[in-house]
Amino acid sequence: MDVNYKILIGLILILTLFVNTAQAQKYGFLWSYETDGGVNSVAISSDGSYIAAGIYDKVYLFDRKGNLLWSYKTGRWVEVAISSDGSYIAARSDYKVYLFDREGNLLWNKSCGEYIAAGIYDKVNSVSISLDGSYIAAGNRYGKVYLFDREGNLLWSHETDGVGVSVSISSDGSYIAAESYDKVYLFDREGNLLWNKSCGWNVNSVSISSDGSYIAAGREYGKVYLFDRKGNLLWSYKTGGGDVWSVSISSDGSCIAAGSWDNKVYLFDREGNLLWSYKTGGWVVSVAISSDGSYIAAGSEDGKVYLFDREGNLLWSYKTGDDVDSVSITPNGEYIAVGSYCYNKGYITSGRGVVYLFASEHAVHVIIEEARNAILSGKNKGYNMQEAESLLTQAENEFKAGNYSKANKLALKAKEKALQIAKQAELSKKAIEEARNTSKKAMEEARNVILSEKSRGYNMQEAESLLSQAEEAFDAGDYKKAKEIAENAKTLALDIDQDGVPNDSDFAPTIKNIYVYGAVAVLVTAFAGVGINIKRRKEYQAKVREYKAKYEQLKAEGFEPDEELEELLK
Repeated sequence: MDVNYKILIGLILILTLFVNTAQAQKYGFLWSYETDGGVNSVAISSDGSYIAAGIYDKVYLFDRKGNLLWSYKTGRWVEVAISSDGSYIAARSDYKVYLFDREGNLLWNKSCGEYIAAGIYDKVNSVSISLDGSYIAAGNRYGKVYLFDREGNLLWSHETDGVGVSVSISSDGSYIAAESYDKVYLFDREGNLLWNKSCGWNVNSVSISSDGSYIAAGREYGKVYLFDRKGNLLWSYKTGGGDVWSVSISSDGSCIAAGSWDNKVYLFDREGNLLWSYKTGGWVVSVAISSDGSYIAAGSEDGKVYLFDREGNLLWSYKTGDDVDSVSITPNGEYIAVGSYCYNKGYITSGRGVVYLFASEHAVHVIIEEARNAILSGKNKGYNMQEAESLLTQAENEFKAGNYSKANKLALKAKEKALQIAKQAELSKKAIEEARNTSKKAMEEARNVILSEKSRGYNMQEAESLLSQAEEAFDAGDYKKAKEIAENAKTLALDIDQDGVPNDSDFAPTIKNIYVYGAVAVLVTAFAGVGINIKRRKEYQAKVREYKAKYEQLKAEGFEPDEELEELLK
C-alpha cells in the first residue's frame, strides 16, 4: 500500500475519532430534581423553557433553570403532555383528564373512566395535546377515545374494539391516532373514524407525524409499523423479538425511532429501511425524536439516557442510576428532559423519581450570548453593568471547563441581572423625566400667574424672587425643590398679602385682612367705651343733684350745716 495513502487513511481515522469525541462531549447535565414519587412521564416545551412531569400522584412544572413553578396533587399514575410554548399542560390520572395553564391554575378536569363496580372506575391510559393547546385527546383502559377542546367541552368520544388505548394528536389537532388492543385507529377532528387496521398482537404505542400524514405503531413480539393517512400499510419490520414499547416519528415522517424490550434502539426511514440499531444494557421503554430526525433520545432500564444522531453515532449518554422511563426532546434537539423511576430501594407503589434536564453545548452558548447581548444593550445606554459582567465572566469560565450546569445557571443569572439593572435604570430615568416635566410645568404656571397679576398693578417682587430660586433649583437638577418653590411663587402671586383671600376678592390686597379687622375691632371697642363713660357721668350728676336737694331740705328743717359734707357735694 502506498505510504501517502496510509497516511491519508490514518489522518481520516484520527479526524473521525476527534469528531466523535467532540460530539460525545456536546451535551451536558443542567439540573436534577428529586421527587416524592416515581416519574412516569416528562414533556418539554419547544424551546426548552418549561418541563412538565407526571409523578406517581402529582403534576409538576419546572422552568429551564430547574425551579419548581408549581405542583398539583391528582390521582395515581400521572402522564403529561405540554403545548409548544408551555402555556398549557394536559395530564391524565386514574379516570380523569386535567388541563392546567402555565401558572398552575386548574382550568378543568373531566372524567373519562367507565364505571366498573362500587367506587371503581377504569383509568385513563394516555393523553396528548395539540401544539397550541386547542385540543386534548385521551384514551382509557377499556377502549374509548375522547377529544376535548381547550374550554373542556367534550367534542366527541368513540368506542373501539379493544382495551388499553394510547393516543397521539397531530400538531393542529386535525387527526388523532389511537391504538386499542391489536388495532391502530385514525380519527379526524370531527370524530369520524377514517380507518382501523389490525396489527395481529397488542399494540403498545402510536405516534403521528405533524400533519397527520404518517402513523407509526409498535406492538408486542417485536414489530414496527408505518401507515399513511389513508390507512395503507407502508411497511412493517420485525425486531429482535422483544415487545416494542415506544415509537416516535419525526415531524415530516421521514424517520421513525423505536425502543424495544430486546434492549435495542432502532431508527428507520420512511421507506422502512433500518438505518441502524443500538444495544443498551436494558429494556428501552421510551424514545423521542427531534423534528427533523437529526437527534434521537432513548431511556433504558439500565439506568441510562442515550442520545444518537441520525447516522447512529452515540453522541452522549448519562448514567442516572435508576430506570429511565420517560424522555422528551425539543424539536431542534437542544434540550432533553428525562424522568427516572427507582424500584429497587424498598418502594412498592410510588417509588422515588428524579427529573433531569440536559442541554447541548450550543444551547448553553446561546444563553451566554443572550446574557452578553443584554449586558451590551445596557452598557450602550450608559447603565452600570459591572455586576452582570462579573457573572458572565464566571459563566464563560465554567463553559470553557465543560461545566454546562454551572455555566447555564451563571449565564441565566447574568442575563437576569442585566435586565434588572436596565429596568431599574429605565424606571429611574422615567421618574426623573416625569419630575422634570412636572417641575417645568409648575414654573410655567407660576410665571404666567406672576405676569397676569403684575399687569393688574400688583407688586410681584417677592413672587418673582421665589420663581428665580425655582429656576436655579431646576437648572441644578433638583426638580422636586424646583416644583415646591414654583408652587409657592404661584400661591404668593395670587395672594400677595398671604391672608388666604385671593387678590381679586381682597378689598385690601396689600394689607392682611386680619390687621384691618383688628383695627376696626379696636375702634368699635373705643367708641363703645366712650358711650359707656358718658352714660355713667350723667347718672353720677343726677345722684349729686339728688343729694344736694336732700341736704338743702335738712338744713331748712334745722340740721346744722357741715362744712366737710358741703365740700364733698361740691
